[in-house]
Amino acid sequence: MISSGAPVFDVSDRADIDRLVRRFYERALTDPTLAPVFEVLAIVGLDEHLLVVGDFWEQILFRTTRYEGNFLPVHRALHAHHGLTPARFERWLELWVGTVDELFAGVHAERAKSKAEAMARSLERGVRRPFASG
Repeated sequence: MISSGAPVFDVSDRADIDRLVRRFYERALTDPTLAPVFEVLAIVGLDEHLLVVGDFWEQILFRTTRYEGNFLPVHRALHAHHGLTPARFERWLELWVGTVDELFAGVHAERAKSKAEAMARSLERGVRRPFASG
C-alpha cells in the first residue's frame, strides 16, 4: 500500500500545538507578505511569544485556561506600524490552514482552521475600528 503522505493524526495535546505553532511561524517569518509584520518578534522574543500563542491555541482547542490576554490591542499596534491589510490577513490564514493540513487531520485540526478563519475576520474588522473612549 502506497502512503499519500497525508497526515493521519489529529492535534491531541500541547506538544502538537507547539509543533503547529512553531512550523507556522517558520513559514510566516520567511513569507514576503508577512515577514515585515512578524519581524518585530526578534525584538520582543520569539520563544516567549510562541509560548503565549501556544497557550491561546490550547485554550481554543482544549478549553484550558492558560491564556490570559487580549490580542486586539497588540494587533492594532501592528496595524498602525505595518498596515494589516486584507491581503496580509488572507495570507496569514492561507499559511495557517496549509500548516494545519500539512501536519494534522481530524476534529481538532478542523477546529483550528475554522477558529483561525473567524479570528482573522474579527481581527481584520477590529484593527480598523476606532478605539473606544472612556
